[in-house]
Amino acid sequence: MARALLGDAGYRDVPPMMGAEDFSFYSQAVPAGFYYVGVRNETLGSVHTGHSPYFMIDEDVLPTGAAVHAAIAERYLAGGAEQHSDPRFAGTGAVNS
Repeated sequence: MARALLGDAGYRDVPPMMGAEDFSFYSQAVPAGFYYVGVRNETLGSVHTGHSPYFMIDEDVLPTGAAVHAAIAERYLAGGAEQHSDPRFAGTGAVNS
């Protein structure tokens, strides 16, 4: 969905990470997705990670992130998305993004 809205230049896959994120536990119970909205902007000095006391975001990207999130919800609610190809999610209504 993000690639369709943003084009190839505005989207990239990132490799799995071994961070301490608890979100994966939710996805064991219900179908879930996880994506990042890039907020780095070297011109503004937005270069520090989320756990740094110097972290700041480029707020100009927030509408883009909101648009992607809304498009995912609209697609799901319209029933126009393919069912998830992973058999663990059969019959749950989960979709491939």
